[in-house]
Amino acid sequence: MYTFDYRKRVRYGETDPMGYLYYGHYANYYEIGRVEMLRALGLTYKSLEEDYRIMMPVVSMQVRYLRPARYDDLITIRTTLRKLPADYITFHVELFHESGQLLNSATVRLCFVDMNTGKRVPPPEVLLEKLRPFFTDNDQTA
Repeated sequence: MYTFDYRKRVRYGETDPMGYLYYGHYANYYEIGRVEMLRALGLTYKSLEEDYRIMMPVVSMQVRYLRPARYDDLITIRTTLRKLPADYITFHVELFHESGQLLNSATVRLCFVDMNTGKRVPPPEVLLEKLRPFFTDNDQTA
């Protein structure tokens, strides 16, 4: 299992008239978690696309809103891979208030697509090489 935390403050422009983080912005926070997790592993979305010609479109997302995040709250975006990617890569995301209270959780599933053919492909070996050290034999594949 691999978990990565990233902290982000809720900006005024991300809130609704009540001062709450607008529900439509949560997907952006999940993306921040995914992008920064890959960056921490030494990969970037840009390198996957430009160097390996792999894109990762979202195929499903399930969200659970528990408590609101508010303007100027410092949020920890906790992104976890519970299984090594196979046909899909599934990110489990939790958003925590700086007090430690869980605000939101989501599961975001993506697939791997060859940008030249437009066809779904297995995960690139460069990604698997970076992730394997974090997984045991029991949680090797999704």
